[in-house]
Amino acid sequence: MPPSRDKIPQRVNGLLRILLGLVLVVAVLSCLVEPKAEAFINVHTTVESAMYDLFQGPVEIGGAELSGLNRILIKDLIVRDPLNDSVVLLKVDELVLRYSIIGLVVHISNVEKAINEIVLRRPELCVQTEANGQWNISRLFKKQTGVDGATLDLLLRMEKGKVVFQGTNLGVGDIPIGLDGALQVSGPSLSLERASINVFNSDFVASGTLDKSTVDLTLKGSQLDLDRITACFPQTQDTIVRGKAKMEVRASGSPTNLILDGMVSMGKGTLEFPAHHNADYSIDSLETFFRYEGEVLEITKLEIAQADARFQARGVIDGKGNMKLDVITQAFDLAENLRFLKTYGISGKANVAGVLSGTILRPDFRGEVYVTKGKFWGQPYDELRGHVALDLSDLQLSGWNIRRGRAIYALAGSIEFGSPYTVDLSLQSSGGRAEDLLAALGIQGDLVGRLDGTLEFNGHQGSLTTRGKLYMSEARFQDQVFESGSAEFVLEPGKTWISQGSVALGGGIVDFSGVTQADGVLLLDVKVQNILADRFLLLKDLADTLKGRVSLTGTASVKGSLAKPWMRMHLSLDEPPSKATGMEVDVLLQGRQIVVNSKGAQASLRN
Repeated sequence: MPPSRDKIPQRVNGLLRILLGLVLVVAVLSCLVEPKAEAFINVHTTVESAMYDLFQGPVEIGGAELSGLNRILIKDLIVRDPLNDSVVLLKVDELVLRYSIIGLVVHISNVEKAINEIVLRRPELCVQTEANGQWNISRLFKKQTGVDGATLDLLLRMEKGKVVFQGTNLGVGDIPIGLDGALQVSGPSLSLERASINVFNSDFVASGTLDKSTVDLTLKGSQLDLDRITACFPQTQDTIVRGKAKMEVRASGSPTNLILDGMVSMGKGTLEFPAHHNADYSIDSLETFFRYEGEVLEITKLEIAQADARFQARGVIDGKGNMKLDVITQAFDLAENLRFLKTYGISGKANVAGVLSGTILRPDFRGEVYVTKGKFWGQPYDELRGHVALDLSDLQLSGWNIRRGRAIYALAGSIEFGSPYTVDLSLQSSGGRAEDLLAALGIQGDLVGRLDGTLEFNGHQGSLTTRGKLYMSEARFQDQVFESGSAEFVLEPGKTWISQGSVALGGGIVDFSGVTQADGVLLLDVKVQNILADRFLLLKDLADTLKGRVSLTGTASVKGSLAKPWMRMHLSLDEPPSKATGMEVDVLLQGRQIVVNSKGAQASLRN
């Protein structure tokens, strides 16, 4: 048994040096002049005594033996915490002490100079931060000084070592580290110089120091799989970055306030978001500079290149994944990167500036967008700009201006994503085109012309309610040209209300209003005022009968579609009665065919 610690006499500052010398001298002499068993006892006792003066806490040794003339093998070394002997600070499967016999003779008064190497095989070191802001391993080694008062340095080589960091402020739990390489011990300070370590499932080369109250370590790695690292941190665990990367990280600060400053660069790879139906995005390069402190990831620079596109961001992500990032994009392909927008006919390359908040699982973006040569609701445009708020549930638009040629459309409202999706949009057209709007709404029909006014869209996909107040000019429906037209209306699936409609043509005006009846037919009250019959295609075949300007009153029944309309008009001639007293006209429009019947007039068919 080792001597009791309270019975060890007071030693001078150079005691460790003397004891190490005794270990070596006794080892050599024992091999030369004593039987093996006695040599083992002497070596074991001397080594045990030396270990007690090397470490502060209680020491246990499973065995110690000579291995040739220049090596001592110590097995199953255990060092406990001097403040709590139930806590193990260090475990070593094998400690190998290599020395030079010639060195013992030359440096008999400074025998530590004869030590060639101290090797720790499969050591396990538990490093924990404490309330006083120090590492527990500051109590591992005793402060050793030589005969000249200088601190005694030990150079240890770690083979397949394992270090576990506990209680850091990084919010990632215990951090296991694999360690291979040289470890310089100088009093309570540990130094690494180009040691190989494995941390966060990745291999780095490390250098720097670790003492009782400060840390200054630098880690460098290449050909790293970033997804192994991002999976270890709560801020990035929902994002998978695939690709080979270079990384350099400096760990500094105190045990209770560890700070990581780093840089990552990567070539081609992918960004993946498993929570969003395994969405993935290809990238050509990635570069970022960051700081990690107090469970907060601060991104000082993030730049991602994707073909001609650039994505830049800076900001913070806390330990719960809440982020606030200032984002700027250039030539950002909306359809390629926000693929769900394709469903709504939205595409283009965007320049965006705004703030990304929320979490990776529920992101929220608010900012300004500028897009050229894109599509909205499937229709092309030259330029789009406005404010946007986008999350997984809806897209909110304000101050949007969409330009196509000379036409400008102002758009505001929201699209709620879903199946079917819901819209609440207001569209104001200035110099717009009727054919563009019909195409966006998926309505086929031969109606063209300039369009000004306002449309409001509310409801679900396939079940929209449209309210409009429109004015058309320089317009045409099929072969009928008209100078202008206006209407106030409400369109619902299966029902139409036209509160007021008017068309200027043939030097006169056609007024109409009405509502869809129970049988699905839109019944309109029609009043034709002061019109030239030969300019009104529906009455052109009666131009010889209805000479000059005429006025008629009656009704129109409408059904079918704009592309294949069906309409029957029954009109009565207004005053003066001297021209054709009591004359009635029956007009049938079917597709592009017009059939006109009138009392006293022969029916005619015109294609």
